[in-house]
Amino acid sequence: LKLSFMRPEDIVSTQQACRILGITRPTLYSWIEQGKVKPWGKLGGHEAWFFLRHYLTRTKIQKYQRTNGSR
Repeated sequence: LKLSFMRPEDIVSTQQACRILGITRPTLYSWIEQGKVKPWGKLGGHEAWFFLRHYLTRTKIQKYQRTNGSR
């Protein structure tokens, strides 16, 4: 996804990312540390991570496939 084609709704907050993935905030931070999820960016020096919606959707599908076996 190129920046020139991004829309505001393509970028989601930590809270939205947790909802999309069906996980808690501590799990999300753990996944970031483990490299399972890559944040798109961080706002300032605070813990305000932002994520790309399409990336989270793809991550959720891969998580589901690993849990339930590939079809």
